[in-house]
Amino acid sequence: MAPQKSSFGNIPNNTNEHWYKDPCLKRNITQCLGLSLVIFYLGCRLHCDQNLDYRPGAETDLDDASLLTGLQAMASWGQFVDHPKGSILGLYTAILFLPSILTAYLGDFVSQHFGRRIALALGSLIVLAGSLINALAVNPAMWVTGRGIIGAGSGIAKVAAPALIQEIAHPRLRPMIASCYYPCFYFGSLLSALLCFAGLYIPGNWSWRTPSIAQVVGPSLWLVYQNRLTEAAAVLSKHHANGVDDDPLVRWELAEIQAVLEEERANHQISYLDFSRTAGNRRRLVVLLSLCIGSNWVGNGIISYYLTPVLKTVGITSPVQITLLTSGLAIWNLILAFAAALNVERFGRRPLFLVSIFGMLVSYCLVTGFSAGFASTKKSGLGIAVIPSLFLYYGFYDIAWTPLPVPYTAEILPFKLRTKGLAVFTSVGTMANAFNQFVNPIALQAITWKYYAVYIAILLFYLVFAYFMYPETKHYTIEEVSMIFDRRNGDIEQLSDLASRKVEKGTIEQFEHRE
Repeated sequence: MAPQKSSFGNIPNNTNEHWYKDPCLKRNITQCLGLSLVIFYLGCRLHCDQNLDYRPGAETDLDDASLLTGLQAMASWGQFVDHPKGSILGLYTAILFLPSILTAYLGDFVSQHFGRRIALALGSLIVLAGSLINALAVNPAMWVTGRGIIGAGSGIAKVAAPALIQEIAHPRLRPMIASCYYPCFYFGSLLSALLCFAGLYIPGNWSWRTPSIAQVVGPSLWLVYQNRLTEAAAVLSKHHANGVDDDPLVRWELAEIQAVLEEERANHQISYLDFSRTAGNRRRLVVLLSLCIGSNWVGNGIISYYLTPVLKTVGITSPVQITLLTSGLAIWNLILAFAAALNVERFGRRPLFLVSIFGMLVSYCLVTGFSAGFASTKKSGLGIAVIPSLFLYYGFYDIAWTPLPVPYTAEILPFKLRTKGLAVFTSVGTMANAFNQFVNPIALQAITWKYYAVYIAILLFYLVFAYFMYPETKHYTIEEVSMIFDRRNGDIEQLSDLASRKVEKGTIEQFEHRE
């Protein structure tokens, strides 16, 4: 079969074939990657909370297998918050996530009525305020309040940023740039690892304040939707054609966007109920729910959040060994996640998902087998064999489940449902994550390695589900991708033809002057 060609591949465009030689594309990439700092903060915050590794010789209480056990290793932090245990410690963990269950929907409202940039700015300012409150807290209540405010702001920003990236990225670069969004999490994780390690040797409360203070340290589709075509054309020409207003690709993009939005207005897709009104939208909803739940329920919930107790179950208890393994895993994740993101258009979303899930399934079987063998025989070799299996598992996780769920969700949704879908993704994903965090430590303590069998079953389900429910979307524009769930390829070709006819007939200029 001949390789599929993009619908815009033969349209002239005033940009260099090599992005690094073109000022417009370099600026576009910089702006889109800048939007990925939204997830960078999350990597920084989570790593501070979960993976503050142990000072050589320090003793750490792991009774509750809580996410904040690393912070408990810091005597100054324990004294400041009065050594929280049990449900109180669980609350300190959850307060970072729970507000976004609600504020994600606020992010959708602001994005739809005032634009993506306003929503992003609002969310970022709230995160900034929460970080300062958290870092400069004078009592535990103020510290917890700061975490809650950070979580509230992140819920707004995490809805606006992925949508804006999809909408302002050059169509030739959009799949790769969008897929780099979540891998930026690992940049935050690595920075935090360094800051937290240094903080272990800073006396007093500044040992835990330092990472928090360091953390402080496109709108084209929305414009078209508001019938502001002249401004939208200016945005597209600036970011996709080095300022050339009559660039053929810009004119074609604008016409395609206009055609899609005119049809959406005719269908009156304006509320969350629209997810249930057509077969295509119902399928979109099922897919995005599978992605946001699966992001935390394909086995990574144990490895990423409870790596230390997992390692202890196989006999690896040395603080130095644990520190090196967690840091090495972060670097491994960073490399593979970005490698997959930059090649997503070459391999396609569907093959990456299927290979990823199958590889994770095999790896998890190895982890389970070696863990069972170590539990029965106490042979150190079997315990050590778990380590490369964990790295192998995360290698497969990183090629799909790190870079793809957020951009895949954003691109399969039509414009008017895009931020609504991302709000559902963020809210439900947060609830799934919170439940996961509650169940995992209890199950690990009760049945140890036997609990891994649950995730083997989940991975088997996702392998079948992905095969039947995840369509391929490579080589399509953002407008065309959203149509795959409704009418398949024939109508996408019709959309491309319609856009071309609009350009030829001058429909865009006539529409522009109706403002």
